[in-house]
Amino acid sequence: MDNSYIEIDNLIKKFGKRLVLDRINLKIPVGSFYGIIGLSGSGKTTLLNILVGFWRPTIGRILYNNQNIFKHRNHFKQIFGFATQAGSVYPTLTVEENMAYFGRLYNMRGFDIKNRTEILLDLVELTGANHILAEELSTGMQRRLDIATALVHNPKILILDEPTEDLDPVLRKELLGLLKKINDLGTTVIMTSHMLNEIEAVCDEIAILHNGYIVEADSPSAIKDKYSKNQEIHISSSPGKYDLIAKKLEMEDVKKIVQKKDKIILYTPNAEKVLSEAMKTLGLMKEKILDLHVHKPTMEEVFEVITKR
Repeated sequence: MDNSYIEIDNLIKKFGKRLVLDRINLKIPVGSFYGIIGLSGSGKTTLLNILVGFWRPTIGRILYNNQNIFKHRNHFKQIFGFATQAGSVYPTLTVEENMAYFGRLYNMRGFDIKNRTEILLDLVELTGANHILAEELSTGMQRRLDIATALVHNPKILILDEPTEDLDPVLRKELLGLLKKINDLGTTVIMTSHMLNEIEAVCDEIAILHNGYIVEADSPSAIKDKYSKNQEIHISSSPGKYDLIAKKLEMEDVKKIVQKKDKIILYTPNAEKVLSEAMKTLGLMKEKILDLHVHKPTMEEVFEVITKR
C-alpha cells in the first residue's frame, strides 16, 4: 500500500444555518479500501459530494499528495471516479453508449474509450452486453455498469455511495467481491454503507460519522476492541433446552445471555473460564454440542453502542 493519504482537514459544511458536517478530520491511506458508516442523515453523502468536488466546504480543505483539490479542480477530477446511490447511467442508451458518453465527459479519445470499455466490461462481467439498453439490464447489472462508467477514465480513487443498496444478499456479495478486486488492482476505494457487517468484511479502515462528527476512525478490529471488553460464546446444542442452560450459566463472569431459536449467546470478558463452565454444564445436562464458537461482537453491535453514546 502507498504511504500517501487523502487528507480531510478541519472540514465544515453548512447549508444556510444548518450545520451538516462539523470539523471533519480524516486521513484515508492511498490504496486502501475505506468505509464511511453512519445513520441516515449523518452527513455521509454530503461528505462524498464534497470529496468529489460537487460541493465546496464552508471551511476546510481536502488534500491529495499535499495539494488542495479545490485549487486544482480540473486536474483532480481525472483522479476521482464516482458512482451515486441513485445511479448515473442513462436508461435509453446502450451499455457501450453509456461508456462512450462518460468517456467523453473526461475528454477521452474514441480509441481510448473503446479500449477501456472492452477492459472494464470484462472486469464487471458485462462482456457481450455492449448493445443492450441500460434499462433492460437487471438491477445487479445496472449497478456494475455504474461502476464501469465511474472507472472509464482510469481514476486512482473510486468513490461509491451505498453501492449495495436495494440488492439481494447474493448480488451484494458479488458486488463487494468486484469492489475488492478493483481495490486489489490498485484503486483506492471509498464507500458509504449502512450494511455494517459488509463494511467490516471488506474495509481496511472505517470512519463512523454521527450527527456530523467523526466519532471513531480506525480498523474494524481496533474499534471493536475499544468499545467491547466482552467476547461472544455461541452455543447450539440438542435437544436445546436453552431456558435451563441460561439459568445454570448465570454467573459473575457472564454479563449478558441472549437466547435465540437455535442457539444461546453468552457475553463475557473471561471467555476461557465461562467456556469451561459451559462445557461442563452441557455435559451434565446431556446436551449434544452441534456448534460452538467464540468471537468479538459484530460491528453492528458496537455501532449501536457508539451511536447511543
